[in-house]
Amino acid sequence: MILELTDDQRMLRDMLTRALARTSTPARIRESEAIGHDAETWQAFAEMGLPLLRVPEDSGGAGGSLMDAVIVAETIGTFLPLIPATEAIVAARLLAALTGDVSSVAAGEIVTFALADAAHPAPRPVVAAPVAQRILFRCGDQVRVVRGPFGANKPNTGSIATCDVLLGPEVGEAVASGSAAIAAFRAAIDEWKLLTAASVAAAARKAIDLAADYAKEREAFGQPIGSYQGLAHPLAEASAEVDGAGLLVWRAVERIASGHPMAAAMVPMSFWWAAKACRQATIRAMRVFGGYGMTLEYDAQMYFRRVNAWALAAGNPDAELAVAARRLWKNEPADLPDAGPVAITFEYPAGAREAGNRVREVLAEHVTETRSKWQFESDDFFDKELFQKLASRNLLYPDWPVELGGSGYDAFAVSAIRDTFTEYDWDYVIVGIGDMLGKMLMRYGSDRAKAEILPKLAAGQAYAALGYSEPSCGSDIFAVKTRAVRDGDEWVIDGQKMFTSQGHFADYVILLTRTGESKHGGITLFAMPTTVPGYRCHEIKTVGGERTNTTFYDGVRLHDDYRLGEVNAGAKVLATLLALEQGAGDHFYGAIRGMLECALEWARTPAADGAAPIDTTAAQMVLASVAVRLEVADALNRRTAEAFANGRPRKHYGPSTKLFASEAWVSCSSDLVALAAPESVFRGFTPLGRIERAFRRSVPSTVYAGTSEVQRSIIAEAGLGLPRTRA
Repeated sequence: MILELTDDQRMLRDMLTRALARTSTPARIRESEAIGHDAETWQAFAEMGLPLLRVPEDSGGAGGSLMDAVIVAETIGTFLPLIPATEAIVAARLLAALTGDVSSVAAGEIVTFALADAAHPAPRPVVAAPVAQRILFRCGDQVRVVRGPFGANKPNTGSIATCDVLLGPEVGEAVASGSAAIAAFRAAIDEWKLLTAASVAAAARKAIDLAADYAKEREAFGQPIGSYQGLAHPLAEASAEVDGAGLLVWRAVERIASGHPMAAAMVPMSFWWAAKACRQATIRAMRVFGGYGMTLEYDAQMYFRRVNAWALAAGNPDAELAVAARRLWKNEPADLPDAGPVAITFEYPAGAREAGNRVREVLAEHVTETRSKWQFESDDFFDKELFQKLASRNLLYPDWPVELGGSGYDAFAVSAIRDTFTEYDWDYVIVGIGDMLGKMLMRYGSDRAKAEILPKLAAGQAYAALGYSEPSCGSDIFAVKTRAVRDGDEWVIDGQKMFTSQGHFADYVILLTRTGESKHGGITLFAMPTTVPGYRCHEIKTVGGERTNTTFYDGVRLHDDYRLGEVNAGAKVLATLLALEQGAGDHFYGAIRGMLECALEWARTPAADGAAPIDTTAAQMVLASVAVRLEVADALNRRTAEAFANGRPRKHYGPSTKLFASEAWVSCSSDLVALAAPESVFRGFTPLGRIERAFRRSVPSTVYAGTSEVQRSIIAEAGLGLPRTRA
């Protein structure tokens, strides 16, 4: 798994960044908006040979990869130069494929192309037509070319060079015909969509960053406006969605390069998500500036206008959902651009895949129809038999040292194993909590606690629960009131916890207590055995049918050997625990995948009249939108795993994954339940019944492991650098 650019790609990005920083300043962009073109910036772009970036070397080009072109497109999105960069790059490659001659492009000619088929004569808007010398267009089974000039710029939202051009069978001359020519043209359209999506995502990212910078400086009511959750939280949510848009483009490039079965669908999926998420993101960013953001003197409106113009150039982006659905589930053929060599990969290394296969063998044997129904009906997912099967193979806690009962695997392997659980729609939360306890013991536990607890955990003979939340403090866990008072070598603990979800079968509770008066400097954690006198557990059921608990601690006496970390230094231990808890969104990703599989099973089943829902455009678009969000959640989750495994963790990556995936679970389940109503409201171990249960369980997912509001605050603070949004 590699999500880093190569040295050559960084050089390409840096070279173009320096050029655009010099030539495409905000002032110069404003000067060029009337005609939609900046000749000086275009000249700099052309002198770098970038219009020929994707032309093969034997045709006089640079032979750059699709990923190289994405990097250029992202840089264009960051700076918004008024030049037809994407159109020129794609058109030059198409021209080379059809004619083999791009000498005129090398000499400075601007060539563009029309997005729509001109089999029927009509004036059509063509991006870059006012400044182009030639336009390539499809006309049935021909590709034709028409020479300009084509008219003055038509005023438009984004101030990009565009005008209507009459195209049709009698216009211009044919340069190629037949299936190969049309395949090349179709591939060019898909390449344009990917590069446009990359520019849109980068522009939205820049808009968010500009808004965040402003929110740090502008004050209202005596404090920076970025400290207000009403402003910071929408910006943080947009940040996660926009990151997902950029990653989805990268994933599409990788899958095209590898010939993945989903490669064709990834193009419309990427374009739709970029258009949907980034258009909204620029509105949120612009609103941060208040009234100033609506004025032409501020740059925020430029990103809003340009993103909308780019995203809407091909028509309503929602049409891409239907294309994605047909490519995913109707085997609609697609002609894709040649990606060339691509270094990035979202796939796990061979060793991690082998680790996943070891667990897959266990699950394949264990997960029978009977057990699947039990898992569906279970309220706590406590599958001791499975856990002990994994433990016997050193796979229950696979990254623990071999001498402690693990396999010594790396973080990639653990992520691959967690993904394997999602394939079987099997819950991993209980294993995750035990893993957290074990790692806290390894790092902060006493020798006695390690010797007692670690072997039992590794053997699948002991399990853990989290004792954080309390009735009066909710997500503000530093407001904990459960008190631990030192009494010699023991602590006396009194208090109450809420949402101790494994508390009825757990052998140990990771217990957060108040040991000092300072809110953040007066907490201490313990690994408390549930066998101690004074511990009581009472059942609470959620709307999703899951069991959680409220637990009571009445004069519990606990030896100091069960303490985790130093007295009153629990914030450090807690930070490690929260990083582990919030570092993965695979549970939510797995829930969305399970729902989609169930929805497809339902959609493919013919009704009494013989028609299947999947044959309707309405169903296709809902199903495709779920598939898109599933891919975004997966890409965000893999980014988190890759950064963690390669020693480059970012504090906001895990929260971004958790926020997006849990909120996507809510929106996807809501859409699917509505799509299949009224049958979808009935419970049972059926495809629709499983969606119904997932719908009920989705809302609590936005609270588990930190509410969505907490995740937004972390993203705002750690990802955008905004002031603390929590007291």
